[in-house]
Amino acid sequence: MKISLISTSHRKNSQSNRVAKILETIILKNNNKINFYNLDMGEKQIPLWTSEKKQDIKFWEKEFKKISFELASSDGFILIVPEYGGMATPNSKNLFLVFNNGEFFHKPGLIVSISSGNGGAYPISELRASSYKNTHIMWIPENIIIRNVEQYLPGNHGELIPDWLDDRISYSCDLLTKYADYLKPIQKLINRKDFSNGM
Repeated sequence: MKISLISTSHRKNSQSNRVAKILETIILKNNNKINFYNLDMGEKQIPLWTSEKKQDIKFWEKEFKKISFELASSDGFILIVPEYGGMATPNSKNLFLVFNNGEFFHKPGLIVSISSGNGGAYPISELRASSYKNTHIMWIPENIIIRNVEQYLPGNHGELIPDWLDDRISYSCDLLTKYADYLKPIQKLINRKDFSNGM
């Protein structure tokens, strides 16, 4: 099984990417046979989607194919999404526009929203409302919000991180892998030719 961990921050050395690496270690404790693809969108600098694809030719001819292959060969996804101004990051929305060739089709996704303060709820509702139509990603019912993210460090949390958060994160990540395993047979039933987009 392969899980993609996608940090959608626009910043390099972001809290999102730090959290992604922590989540990988948590998942490996539950199942050490899982493989990972880590996509840090702050480092990759994926261009804004355009139908013409005349700009950033180097990306479309080389980097796009590499990332698309990694996503397409993944069985599930974890998006780490910081809240920017009460919204999901532009990177998180652009991801689904750029990689819209079946990479996410009928595969489970877990939204992990992070906030430097007490926010974090809005990216979850935004992504659940508008990201699944053409991508057909299947957000699992659970989600995670890590507030005061700078204090988040399993085993050595700051005082603003609740004690129960570690158990919820472990449970949600384990649940995602279970969804990924049981949804595999559906891949054989997909009709992308006639029904590639939602209604």
